[in-house]
Amino acid sequence: MNVSYRTNFILRMGIPLFLFISYFFISHSKLTLIIAVLATIQVIAFGLDIHRKGNWYKINLQHDQRTRYNTLFAGNLNYWFTILVLFIGTLLIQNSIISITYPKLIGYLILISLILRWMIRDYLNNQAETED
Repeated sequence: MNVSYRTNFILRMGIPLFLFISYFFISHSKLTLIIAVLATIQVIAFGLDIHRKGNWYKINLQHDQRTRYNTLFAGNLNYWFTILVLFIGTLLIQNSIISITYPKLIGYLILISLILRWMIRDYLNNQAETED
């Protein structure tokens, strides 16, 4: 959705908040804390970039044809990555090689896949901007 940079920043702040709430009240996992800290750093860097460019009230045009294609490509890679990791994780849990429960595997995989999708999409979008 094409929203202002300020609204996009506020929406992105929800992810670290959810991760910190998950860490303090649900999981107490160090991995959740690490992901929350990394997400917080990413949001701060995004906010500093917006502030430096003075784009707080400008519209963030995110959906032209190139960004839609990059998002679709990142989603397809993420889909196959998720299937592969779920298959391998299930085999490892069934054979008692790793001691993690299925809900934790799924929860961590959702968080990792979202972050991976954003990283691939942003890399492809930034790569195309530097070529122009």
